Amino acid sequence: MVRVRLVRFIVVAATFAAAIAATLQPDAAPRDDAHTVATTYPTNAAKIFKWGNAQWADDFVGPLKSMWSVNRKSQVRNQHGMLTLEAPATGGDTIARLTGHARQYGRWEARVRGRNYGTSGKGYHAVWELTPTSGYHCGARSIVLSDYALGTTRAAMHVRQLPNRDFTVSKPLGLTRNQFHTYAIEVTPDHISWFVDTKVIRTERRSGARTGATYNARFRLVGSPGAKMIPGRMQMDWVRYYTLDRPNAKPITAPQLTQKTYAGAC
Repeated sequence: MVRVRLVRFIVVAATFAAAIAATLQPDAAPRDDAHTVATTYPTNAAKIFKWGNAQWADDFVGPLKSMWSVNRKSQVRNQHGMLTLEAPATGGDTIARLTGHARQYGRWEARVRGRNYGTSGKGYHAVWELTPTSGYHCGARSIVLSDYALGTTRAAMHVRQLPNRDFTVSKPLGLTRNQFHTYAIEVTPDHISWFVDTKVIRTERRSGARTGATYNARFRLVGSPGAKMIPGRMQMDWVRYYTLDRPNAKPITAPQLTQKTYAGAC
């Protein structure tokens, strides 16, 4: 009897020790389709700068809403609570564009990640942007919140104005391990501010960068014509729009963008 109790005690102690050890181990890498990865909270600038409640939002739960216009229905869907764009090795763009919610001013924010599925070929560009309802040609008058080639470690922002002005900056980020990052833009009559992972990175006040356009949100996987592409994926955890009714709770002072010229993508 004593021996049986001793064996039971050893088994229970070993199980308890294993449980404690497991809590001390780093979290396992998330599944490929995992909805979240380890991040610092809150992840959105709206919470830090107190923009209030979103006037419009999509958390991508359930079927894709009809207000999203897509060019390749078989490659765009809601998956595990994320808007998912996929692109094959054969190239071509995959696009999801919001319709019915065009705005001239306000704050747009989305939590985005992307990844390659292979190494042979050229990586797609993952692009989260605002496009004007009129006067758009080869990127003119658009605002790009994030643009990076899948597999690289630097995201760029652009404010493009006619005839070929490009106000831009880029930022190094962890982008190669399927990490989420949150990108936001504040567009007002007198400035445009860019936010990454809850921090204001740039504030542009020069009149030459402000278009006065009315914008729609758009997500794209952009391929290079004629090139062999690495199959890729872009996912959005959520996208939200906030009005300018509430002022920023923290300063948005930041360096201005660098002015360059834009050759276009046509």
